[in-house]
Amino acid sequence: MASGNLPEDAVREILLMLPVKSLLRCKSVCKSWYTLITMPSFTTAHLNCNAALKRNHCILIKRFLKESNKSVLSFLSDEISSNDHVPPTEITIPHSNHFLQMMGSCNGLVCLTDHRDIILCNPSIRDFKVLPAPSFNYPRGLFSMTLGVGFGFDPLSNEYKVIRIAQLHEDDDDGAGYVFHSVIVEIFNLSTNSWREIDAVVPFVWFFPCSELLFNGHFHWWADDEDHGGESMLSFNISTEVFQQIRLPNVCAFPDGNERGFLVLNESIALLLFNPSEQTSFDIWLMTEYGVAESWTKQFTIGPLVQVKRPVLFWKHELLLEKANGQLVSCDLKFQRLKEFQVYGAQESFRAVAYSESLVSIKQAISISMMVV
Repeated sequence: MASGNLPEDAVREILLMLPVKSLLRCKSVCKSWYTLITMPSFTTAHLNCNAALKRNHCILIKRFLKESNKSVLSFLSDEISSNDHVPPTEITIPHSNHFLQMMGSCNGLVCLTDHRDIILCNPSIRDFKVLPAPSFNYPRGLFSMTLGVGFGFDPLSNEYKVIRIAQLHEDDDDGAGYVFHSVIVEIFNLSTNSWREIDAVVPFVWFFPCSELLFNGHFHWWADDEDHGGESMLSFNISTEVFQQIRLPNVCAFPDGNERGFLVLNESIALLLFNPSEQTSFDIWLMTEYGVAESWTKQFTIGPLVQVKRPVLFWKHELLLEKANGQLVSCDLKFQRLKEFQVYGAQESFRAVAYSESLVSIKQAISISMMVV
């Protein structure tokens, strides 16, 4: 296609319909195309176009490969029912290890952390940024340890934010451990490339696989429920920077031997309770009205499933799961039939998010004004 034979507006509209991989190639066609594709306004328009047409959606998977001792990102196509081969592209993650977690994506960006290093990336364009470590002057003798990390986009301030919930503690004089002091909250603003501390009183945050979730402009963690002596879902509004504790169903009486997880199902937060064993069952609860504890309703039970250990992601009418041998499988929700994928990773290393590709670079992200997708 020779751009000289087409009006500039027509070229722009054609390019907006292309996937990111094709646009990256198109940047090499001519200087005018390069200039157009790299403009922040084009990136925003491409995001809006993807969202409006609900296209370029896929599954982004993180897993750890023992043979190469690295964590990689891979894409699974939109139609997972017909895709059982090894993902063709493996994107190596810098500073990665077996314990790396992946937070929910927004505008093509995802957050990765091992609760020490925090990485922002756009896997579509292979763009990575390791965030600087917080450099606050904590009271003398106190040290910080990350409990939970969150990530999201604030459409009101046009700002990407990383949230760090940390525990301050002092070393035990006997050298046998540490003494808990308090929980603090720190926020990284991508526009300023810096951390700031906010005044917030939050409960102790726990980690379970799939227990950290971005949904509906809020980030969520599994936490203590100090008021009711049990457990809660801790919610953080990305825009207002206000925390809310949402009580969980009474069946969540920790410790009860079960593991927990938060996923998204039918545009609602789903709570999964399960006990990994030779035959694992998953009790599925939905919060049918966001933020209302009384709306938790048990929907159904999946299983028992043989040698299936942990949930990974709800995708359309299927639940992606990790088997005991580190293989990725899916279970259709209607008939509960398992389908195996030739995709493997180290045990307990799988994480996945619903992903929509974008051209947003980490440097360019501060100038992107767009709804969260």
